[in-house]
Amino acid sequence: MKTIVIAAQKGGAGKTTLARNLAVAASQDGRDVLCLDLDPQGSLRAWWEGRDADAPSMLDRDPAPDVLRATLNAAQAQFDLCIIDTPPAAPEWLAEALGAADLVLIPVRPSPDDLRAVGATLAAVNAARVPFAFALSQTPRAKITDEAARVLAQHGRVAPVNIAQRVSYAETGATGQGVTETTDDKAGAEIAAVWDYVKGILDG
Repeated sequence: MKTIVIAAQKGGAGKTTLARNLAVAASQDGRDVLCLDLDPQGSLRAWWEGRDADAPSMLDRDPAPDVLRATLNAAQAQFDLCIIDTPPAAPEWLAEALGAADLVLIPVRPSPDDLRAVGATLAAVNAARVPFAFALSQTPRAKITDEAARVLAQHGRVAPVNIAQRVSYAETGATGQGVTETTDDKAGAEIAAVWDYVKGILDG
């Protein structure tokens, strides 16, 4: 089982949006996906509880951070992929979650504030010595998006597909869907392409 941790210490970066949409896309691609919500806000679980489809899966209760490794070990036999959503903060246990990852995805909005804030997340990921990639999220069609990609590329790899600012990402948070399950073909194509990129790293 491969494990993806979605991490960004800046609030509003799009962690939960990325987590739920990747989980749906991976499930549609034939992966048995387990989602874990380690964010006390519980947004990923709330989305999942409003979902009609059986996949991706969640446990009856999300694990406490101190039993995360044991939970992942127990899930190995049943799941191909685990996607973990984390809080917009740096609790002491975050290092444990990062250390369990085969890949850390760091969503970043293309704004000066978000680019300045990414340093703390990057330091934590580098300390954990795990592979990571940035994913630009909530992107406008503007020069600042390209500039943000160039800045991030100085620190690590950047997903080649941006996650644009689209209404369907917010709407599916309420309906329990992923955008790849809607009629928004542009959003669906974005997420499918991000999943293909992530899959290439995991399977590489």
